[in-house]
Amino acid sequence: MRGIETMYGKQASDHSQGMSLSRRTLLWSAAALPLCAQKGMAQAVDDWTWYASHFLRDDGRIIDNGNGSQSHTEGQGYGMLFAQASDDKQAFEKIFSWTENNLKLPDSALHAWHYLPDTSPHVPDSNNATDGDLLIALALAFAGYRWQKSEYLKAARAIYKDVRKKLVLKIAGKRVLLPGCVGFSTPDAVTVNLSYYVMPSLILATGLDNAEVWRGLIKDGLTLIRNGRFGRWKLPPDWLQMSSHTGELSIAPQFPPRFSYDAVRVPLYLAWAGQLGGDLMAGFENYWTAWPTGGLPAWVDLKTGERSAYNAPPGFYDIGGACGFGNMAGAMPPVQSNENYYSASLAMLSGLVKRQFGADIMAAQYGRGKW
Repeated sequence: MRGIETMYGKQASDHSQGMSLSRRTLLWSAAALPLCAQKGMAQAVDDWTWYASHFLRDDGRIIDNGNGSQSHTEGQGYGMLFAQASDDKQAFEKIFSWTENNLKLPDSALHAWHYLPDTSPHVPDSNNATDGDLLIALALAFAGYRWQKSEYLKAARAIYKDVRKKLVLKIAGKRVLLPGCVGFSTPDAVTVNLSYYVMPSLILATGLDNAEVWRGLIKDGLTLIRNGRFGRWKLPPDWLQMSSHTGELSIAPQFPPRFSYDAVRVPLYLAWAGQLGGDLMAGFENYWTAWPTGGLPAWVDLKTGERSAYNAPPGFYDIGGACGFGNMAGAMPPVQSNENYYSASLAMLSGLVKRQFGADIMAAQYGRGKW
């Protein structure tokens, strides 16, 4: 729950009719990839070795050095994804085991969202963070399919089932993904975080759980992203509010009205899932390429147009490269240029997205679940 604390993509359909996703589109995207990518090409070992040496503890805990070396499900999920992409089975199992032993909730397959190493208890809040759970499930699903491990697929399926049951609501006729089990829904409105729609994970959920619900969530999530854009740049806010009665969208009033550290992941997840195209692609690209070299802001205020006094970290530029904005793909900062866990994670993630890691698995599994 980062916001509470503080490429290239294929157009899925005619965007003038609203976004949707077809298995045919995913299959076409996967077929267009080089063979090594279709086989789940491993992340460059040097990058993973560097990342693990900086942020992975011996016990399997990924540390966020920008937030007091705490850990959270987002980081555990990212660590599992990067280890999986590097075919590092030992690290993957170590990270997963620590996560299950320290963060898994006793009454579900979901996880408490963060771990504080210097407090007692270490896990003071039993609320989950939905993006963290979806990242963990995505890593487990990739591992299950690529390594032929049924136990990982079983664990991913259990997470998807509990996310569907506890965190997917129908509001004003649309399926909505809650950011956590507690604190985001009132009789009048729900608060959503569009960066929590980890689109590749939602796609794999259609093959492991109730395909009808997950397809509906993807479709309605794309509609939220399309319609929930504000300000000069027409960007999604970190936190979006939806009226329970009318479905009207607005910037959530209890949070800063910014496009920043959360929402920067929205185009990245869209690109990874083959859903970034048309006016959405143009809108994000216009923003990323509007600034002088090195001048991309860390945030912009979607109401006033004010920008941060400091520039974005390297990982933000990697997102631009992975999404194919302007000429940014040719000048992506290396992973090793990062000092901060979050920026380094964005850089690692962008490397996966740039080559569409796992596109073959997404194409094969889309919609194969129960109806």
